Amino acid sequence: MKTSWLKWGIIAGIFGVFCIPLFVANPLFFPFITGKGFAFRILVEILVALWLVLMLADPSARPRFSLKQRGTWIFIALSLFVLSLGVSDIWSANPHKSFWSNFERMEGWIGLIHLYAFFVVLWSTIRDVKDWRMIFEVAIGVSVIEGLYGLLQLAGSLPINQGGVRVDGTFGNATYLAVYMLFMAFFTALAYHWWGKGKTKIRWWYGAAFVLQLIMIFYTATRGTILGLFGGAVLTVLIILFFGERTKQVRKWSVGVLIALAVLGGGFFLAKDTAFIQSNDVLTRIANISLSEGSTRFTIWNMAWQGFQERPIFGWGQESFNHVFNKYYEPSMYAQEPWFDRAHNEYLDWLVAGGSVGFLLYLSLFALALWFLWRPKSAFTVTERALFTGLLAGYGFHNLFVFDNLLSYILFFTLLAYIAFREESNDASHGDENSWWRHKASPSVIAMGAPILVSIMVIVFYFANVSGIATAYNLIEALKPHEKGIEENVRYIKLASETTGLGRQEAREQLVQFAVQAKNASIGDEAFRSSVEGYAIQQMSDEISRNPNDTRLRLFLGTFLRQAGRYEESKNQFDAALLLSPKKQQIYFELGILETLRGNKEKALELFKTAFELDQGYDTARLYYAAALTRSGNKALSDTLLIEKFQTTAPDNDVLLQAYLDVRDYDAVIAIAKSRVVNDPKNVKKIVQLAAIYLEAGRRTEAIAALQQAIEADASFKAQGEYYIQEIASGKNP
Repeated sequence: MKTSWLKWGIIAGIFGVFCIPLFVANPLFFPFITGKGFAFRILVEILVALWLVLMLADPSARPRFSLKQRGTWIFIALSLFVLSLGVSDIWSANPHKSFWSNFERMEGWIGLIHLYAFFVVLWSTIRDVKDWRMIFEVAIGVSVIEGLYGLLQLAGSLPINQGGVRVDGTFGNATYLAVYMLFMAFFTALAYHWWGKGKTKIRWWYGAAFVLQLIMIFYTATRGTILGLFGGAVLTVLIILFFGERTKQVRKWSVGVLIALAVLGGGFFLAKDTAFIQSNDVLTRIANISLSEGSTRFTIWNMAWQGFQERPIFGWGQESFNHVFNKYYEPSMYAQEPWFDRAHNEYLDWLVAGGSVGFLLYLSLFALALWFLWRPKSAFTVTERALFTGLLAGYGFHNLFVFDNLLSYILFFTLLAYIAFREESNDASHGDENSWWRHKASPSVIAMGAPILVSIMVIVFYFANVSGIATAYNLIEALKPHEKGIEENVRYIKLASETTGLGRQEAREQLVQFAVQAKNASIGDEAFRSSVEGYAIQQMSDEISRNPNDTRLRLFLGTFLRQAGRYEESKNQFDAALLLSPKKQQIYFELGILETLRGNKEKALELFKTAFELDQGYDTARLYYAAALTRSGNKALSDTLLIEKFQTTAPDNDVLLQAYLDVRDYDAVIAIAKSRVVNDPKNVKKIVQLAAIYLEAGRRTEAIAALQQAIEADASFKAQGEYYIQEIASGKNP
């Protein structure tokens, strides 16, 4: 059987993997993430199908399971890592999510096993330097296209997808682009070393690509990556200086680069407070690094550590950090986003997900790579050691402050496969070549085995991708307007919500939001809204029954039930959420609002007081507590709390405004309404609200004056305003 087409098919598929950064699937939910995730999974499944058939016909494509081959050690470590995470995921707080992940991350064990399969195919089939060169050339070429896209974003010709000034390319996330370019910068430097000698045009190509990659890293303004790049570069040069050729040229070059890096770093540090740096958004982000600014991360890291101590062996499973975050939530996190699903430290993420077993196996991948680079009689030159070590150091530093993503995993696994390849190429022995594993399969075995193997991969493709893609597509369609009307949106959201695989939780959360919007905007008739509401409650209740320990889901459903007037059911969800996350102020707020609606003022006061006392620096908690005090008749303490923080008893806040209205403290209500008009004197809506409050307070003359002010602010309001004035002047309440 001719196998050349299989080999070239595998190489083409690998090329496709390195083109994934450019792929964005706009018709899918989370298009920057899901598009790349599904493309990678599908390409890997095709690669595995081709590789399985190739293994039957060509024994050289089979993995070399021999401890005499050092590349096998990386394979063993990676295999144990994936296996240990599988065990962790089985005992996860949410095994479904640990296996499938979600659209926002596209990881989970299914993502990890695809990365593992990608490594195995690379390690088993790419055994020629020429093939590796083609792979690196494709990867560098794609990074240049990505860089040009980023330049167009900087020029304003293309939008920056996440907003602001941080370039994000086709990743939709500046940090993801930064670590991608970090890998590619070092790969390009290696390519320059390998293939640029004596070839001016090629050297210019690599040089230009390298500069473009550095520009992109800088304009992502990702501080951990920039510092990692700087540190990795310094380490690289130091290694070359102390371990490289003892020639004047090498020493002169190394010392010169070190001096340049020292001047660059030192000069930036000394000038960090100057107007030039502080006026530049990117430079300001880098210059303003401080321990106090990192306090949020330190707090999250402490939560992660507490979570690890609870489950120290196999951890919580992948995609389970949210359970740790909620259980060990610190009230000082009030100013941050309410739901973290990562520790923002890759090492702590694996410590939580995989426990000490998974964490140590993850570290072993770095340890083995460094050992193979630096062991006696290593296959690598000093320059290669320097660049690979600098890359691992830069990447390792980057991972201290953020979490990995699909592309950084792909590049890391590629690095491991290449190091394994080089070590095997350097080994004198390749194991027992006469074993059964090295025997070529007979034509009849190939004829029977190939269709079976391909069929298995087709089944894997269907279950791993088709349902998820359909759900991601249906979600986007559910959020778009349709000519057929709102019923079409309902059809799509139902299709998404009833999936059994990837994206189920996200679909049901979107369903609840859809039901809220339908109710608030009075979409459709009452029967329609009631039907959507009931369906949303039923679907979210089912999700909670499958995942009862998810605080976010409990709070989500509890809030929806409260808005639907189902107070007792709402309280049950909030109470359950509070047991799961006893120090999260948001839960106390929701319970306090619920008790206020039920008329239980004292219970509401107790809840808001507890929320305030968890962290008295939280202004929202202070305002809720002050509002509850006002409703309970303790205006003196309420005023004290407000003056202490805001220097007034009437700060602009809707919660406080409603409390003053409830107790008919019109002086306070008017003070808030007047401050809004002062701050926005042309806003007719706010002026009319002030007039309405004057009218409710029985101050008709001032109500008329406010309406006259509204007419002056907007001439188009004249007819309506004069009508209101006439009605009020005649003693009526329009």
